[in-house]
Amino acid sequence: MTRDTPALTRALELAATGDFISVNHIRQALRREGYTALALELSGHQANRAIIEALHTVADARRG
Repeated sequence: MTRDTPALTRALELAATGDFISVNHIRQALRREGYTALALELSGHQANRAIIEALHTVADARRG
């Protein structure tokens, strides 16, 4: 199953919801949504860093 939204874009959308606590949880959610090419699309350091930063931004906003 293929999605029109790139996996990284969707991962950042999921991170922004505040419902996830780790990159792994976001990857699991993406797999459930049908993103099957995750190993290729989210394997890089920059992709992981972007997701982690989005998770931290949401966590910081909730604390502050």
